[in-house]
Amino acid sequence: SAASTADVTRRYRLEIVDRVLPIPTRSLVGEHVLLFGDDAARTALATALAAAGARPEEAMGATVAEAIASVEEADRGAPVRHLVLLSGRPVDAAGESWIARRERTLAAAYFACQRWITARLASGGLAGATLTAVVDLGGDFGVSGRITAADGGGLAGLCKALAREFPDLHVRVLDAPASLTEAVVAAAVVTEMTDAAGAVETGLVPGAGPVGGLRRVTVGARETPLAERGQPPKSLERGSVWLVTGGARGVTAACALELGRRHGLSLVLVGSTRPIAVEPAWLALDEAGRRGLMGDVMLQARQRGDDPRAAWRVVEKSLEIATALDQYARAGVSARYLPCDLADAAAVRRLVGQVVADVGPIRGIVHGAGQEAACRFERKSRAGYEATLGPKCVGLEHLMAVVDPRSLECLVGFGSTSGRLGGLGQADYSLANDLLAKSVAAWRARRRGLAATTFHWHAWGEVGMAYRPESKLALERLGLHFMPLAEGVRRFVEDIEAGLPDAEVLVTEPAMCPDALAPKPVAGQTVAPRQSRGEPSPHAGSAADVGSLVDRVDRHGDAVDVLVRLDPSSDRFLLEHRLHGRPLLPAVMGLEIVAQAARASGGCDRVAEIHDFVVERPLEFPEADARVVRAEVQPGDGALRVLGHARPVSGLDRTVEWVHFRGEAVGTSSEPIAASVSDPPFPFNPMIYQDDAPLVHGPSFRSLKDLYLDRSGGWGRLVAPRGEGVSLPRGTRGWTVPVEILDGCLVACAVYSYLLCGRRVEIPVRMARVRLASRPAAGELCRMRLLLQAQSVHESVYDFVVVGSDGRAILAVEGLHLAVVPAEETS
Repeated sequence: SAASTADVTRRYRLEIVDRVLPIPTRSLVGEHVLLFGDDAARTALATALAAAGARPEEAMGATVAEAIASVEEADRGAPVRHLVLLSGRPVDAAGESWIARRERTLAAAYFACQRWITARLASGGLAGATLTAVVDLGGDFGVSGRITAADGGGLAGLCKALAREFPDLHVRVLDAPASLTEAVVAAAVVTEMTDAAGAVETGLVPGAGPVGGLRRVTVGARETPLAERGQPPKSLERGSVWLVTGGARGVTAACALELGRRHGLSLVLVGSTRPIAVEPAWLALDEAGRRGLMGDVMLQARQRGDDPRAAWRVVEKSLEIATALDQYARAGVSARYLPCDLADAAAVRRLVGQVVADVGPIRGIVHGAGQEAACRFERKSRAGYEATLGPKCVGLEHLMAVVDPRSLECLVGFGSTSGRLGGLGQADYSLANDLLAKSVAAWRARRRGLAATTFHWHAWGEVGMAYRPESKLALERLGLHFMPLAEGVRRFVEDIEAGLPDAEVLVTEPAMCPDALAPKPVAGQTVAPRQSRGEPSPHAGSAADVGSLVDRVDRHGDAVDVLVRLDPSSDRFLLEHRLHGRPLLPAVMGLEIVAQAARASGGCDRVAEIHDFVVERPLEFPEADARVVRAEVQPGDGALRVLGHARPVSGLDRTVEWVHFRGEAVGTSSEPIAASVSDPPFPFNPMIYQDDAPLVHGPSFRSLKDLYLDRSGGWGRLVAPRGEGVSLPRGTRGWTVPVEILDGCLVACAVYSYLLCGRRVEIPVRMARVRLASRPAAGELCRMRLLLQAQSVHESVYDFVVVGSDGRAILAVEGLHLAVVPAEETS
């Protein structure tokens, strides 16, 4: 059915699209390259690299310990700046399950990569380094279903995650089917290592192209609504038995409940928890009653010498299972819960035998088991890796090995956008989700008549991993809209009722899929066109001479677009403002763009105040390419509203723009800044900027020199830059905001939150009112007074004022909102 216009998400299918011709941008002469793993093309690749002037070295590792040792040994000489993972095309792929070889093809490669990245970060960073993986997923990453080695999907997911986490690292994964000659594979690897920035995935498929007569492709997504449905598949006949992994709560359980209710299925819910008996009265407890029960359980556990928190977790999960089963019963759905460790093949065999004996043959599987814990790649552990892969990937293979293929007609895998697109801090989770997708696709191709699909799910609202408090705020701050539970459940049920036409389905909001191909019309439906302003006209007028940030001004009737080109390779305000090593547009520069755009539009001669400035989503630079901000200027009631749009860094059909920031520029001030700044009651403490913090401010931004903090807020001393400061190489022509001084004030407020409010890490997301009175002189010593106005679990709110050395007002900010960054994201 056609998606509702009110839907947050869209349904996308995967397709291959041609890549642009490769553009060599780096030399391998003298570079130390480590070829890790066994591949038929390894010798040919070493020869090709030597011919390119590199110094290749080969290493093997059948276990994690051997892999780590081999990387350390290779790195003892000249540092290894280039790593090539060759375990994704195992020579025995056709003769065994990836389960049997996963230690050498996946775990060894994962931890070899981790050890290599850790070493590079410790010795100067990843700039100029490359990571390349070679896999065999049929040349098109499984789009056609010709998957030889599904474990290659794990390496692809890993590479996409690392490309997001380490923007200085050039990452590629090459899908080179075993049918290609060794020389062709070797030449293709060298091409990907030296190519310019672009999509992580490159495949080689038959067709006219520059690589040995092959097409060089990547994976695209096309919005594809479901066609009108006919009769539901037989697996949905009333009384059919469906196995649902992932426990009795959360997203999977909600989807299964609706599917069971609509079709009268008999459901078996499988989870890792072994529930205890729950007293009926416990199910009726309100929140206060639950707290009392928790206190009793923990006290009794302490008296027994047990872990009180572990004891309560068992009771809590048992209550959730009992509550869910009661909800199923009230909905008229037949359901039972069985515990099982899906990573244990013998336990899965016993589980399936029990289900078949007690309930009946299994006709459908909804596989939603899995866990996720985000942190930096260097801190990922072996235990966390196994816990992530065990239930999700190994568990599926164990199920498919014992469920009778004669009865099984439907298989649904619950993946995540992190597997398709890569997830920040989710190297193991991205690996597991893309591996799951390729495993499901391989089973779909292998078994005739099996309808099988993996959903790469968007972040769910109301339930699910992304809706945990520690994840929700971070995703909302990035501008992500959660998919309502009802919308996701509807998409799940409709795809099954349509017979699961696609092996992989990406469900996400258009802003998360800006490179999507234009949708094709479906019989009986109309697809609403996506709105786009197109590229600026080459005949548009030039910018007014008002600000060095402005490239040009485009006028469309009453509408005005001011174009600002931001270059992370030269603009100092990007070079010296980095989040996890990646250039990030500072909030203060968003304010300056608002001011310059307002003036360039002709709507005002000066900007005295900026109201309701909001950072909708960070403007990052994952690659070295420049990005153009289209500042859309709209006239308003006494103000000019400015919205800062930007398109994605690269893409196939870049018709979507994201709003990254917005604000209202006002030409006159309604009142002067009357505040003064007294001296603190005790001496200042020197401010020390940290070079190893997640968010690094370079020397040009470091205007804050001293701080004194107390309960009310604090005092600060700042020094204005003596030269052009962060405006280099453009210069300060037409600048309004004293960005270095203002940024120092934001840092002072963030330091207050960290030191006096429980080590809270916070970033600016809103300024209700910014008043700009005068600009400081070069090298002028300024003073600030900050006041903490409000604080919640999610944010802190500050006011502050800055005066010059002579006491005149420089600026004042009312309602600075700093949002808390969850601990997982800052680790």
